[in-house]
Amino acid sequence: MADQKVTVDLTTGIGTLSFPHLFTQTASTNDKGEKVYDLQFIIPKTQREDVRALLVAIQKVGKAKWGDNWKKVRQPLRDGDKEAGDLTEDGSTKGEKYPERLGCFFLNARSSRPVAVVDRQRVPITDPDQVYGGCKVKVNLSFYPYSQQGNHGIGVGLNGVQKISDGESFGGGRPSVESMFDLLDDEDDLGLDEDDLGADLDDEPEPPKKAPAKKAPAKKAAAKRKAPEPEPEEVEVDEDEDDLYADLDDLDDSDS
Repeated sequence: MADQKVTVDLTTGIGTLSFPHLFTQTASTNDKGEKVYDLQFIIPKTQREDVRALLVAIQKVGKAKWGDNWKKVRQPLRDGDKEAGDLTEDGSTKGEKYPERLGCFFLNARSSRPVAVVDRQRVPITDPDQVYGGCKVKVNLSFYPYSQQGNHGIGVGLNGVQKISDGESFGGGRPSVESMFDLLDDEDDLGLDEDDLGADLDDEPEPPKKAPAKKAPAKKAAAKRKAPEPEPEEVEVDEDEDDLYADLDDLDDSDS
């Protein structure tokens, strides 16, 4: 009979890291209201064996808790192509805003405790700049069932991250110093005369004085404060949907 709590630990194949908060906790919280360390892990659909391992782990947890109804609860693995047309808060589609998810599955994982972050030789990484959105990683995850406040699903705990290689940083990062500035010799004055520079500063008119801003009422001021970014919602998989499980040759009991 179902309704057993089963946890499955798994080290993934190589995927892409996104939205990492591995050295400092993010504003997101767990069910106890604790701030967490978290990340998003993206894996190409072409890595069928690696994807299949994730699905088998999810299936094992789900069937132990809910039996044949396990696919009706919230699932952690999401399809980047199926969400590509969904609108984001800024009016763009998810496919436009997150092109790295196209052709891939992805999931979010979190931990209330510090996470192990190591390199290929399992040496701890202490520099946050070395682990960024876009680098290639393996992650160790724990899949578990949850049922709280009417929500039922399969959650993903984060245990550790291994950086495999560098990759193209999402967002491009800052431009290099070489691309921003020219090399200048001490003698270079850019054609400016020191006396002229002083004169220009003396002749510069004062900026017009601005009237003091009116203080907004407490309620309106509070409303203008930036609200924390909402945590990505988990996606519910309909039983009759031609979903990602059906795409992988109909997982059966023998795989668990």
